Amino acid sequence: MKARVMGLDLAGKPRNPSGVALLGGRLLRTMLLHEDREVEELCLREGVKLVAVDAPLSLPARGFRPCDLALVRMGFRVFPPAFSGMRSLTLRGISLSRRLRRRGVGVIEVHPRTSGRILFGTPSREEWARKLARLGWRVRGGTGDHELDACVSALTGFLHLRGKTLEVGENGIVIPSVSWVPSP
Repeated sequence: MKARVMGLDLAGKPRNPSGVALLGGRLLRTMLLHEDREVEELCLREGVKLVAVDAPLSLPARGFRPCDLALVRMGFRVFPPAFSGMRSLTLRGISLSRRLRRRGVGVIEVHPRTSGRILFGTPSREEWARKLARLGWRVRGGTGDHELDACVSALTGFLHLRGKTLEVGENGIVIPSVSWVPSP
């Protein structure tokens, strides 16, 4: 099964696991990867057209970016990309997104906690898993926090390809514009 969309819960450092979800049909195949080259190779092997990355893909001059502030005004919680713990994640996200785009893979920035609240009405990952199953989506692989964040990222990417998302801020964060996940 080839996947058109990948959700990626990127870790700040390659030694930590990044959650990956490949969406094909009603199946979300999950796994944990470490190195950027593993992500790139998987994208090319699977024919991925769009990667929805849970990581900031730009740095602000300082503090928050306009898209972060917009999400905060909407009632969602985000961390500033320039914050010391987030800086390495942001730099890794920027670097990986550039390499993927050079290879012809589309990349969008997503925030799965926000998407999960919009799609499922809750920030609870356990509820996301239950609601996905009730809606007929199958998850094959791990269902830890990283994998579930990747699943919701992939669903946001899926909705983006269907024109059912909003981009908060210029070159900002993509969030669902619907509170349900239609069939593929």
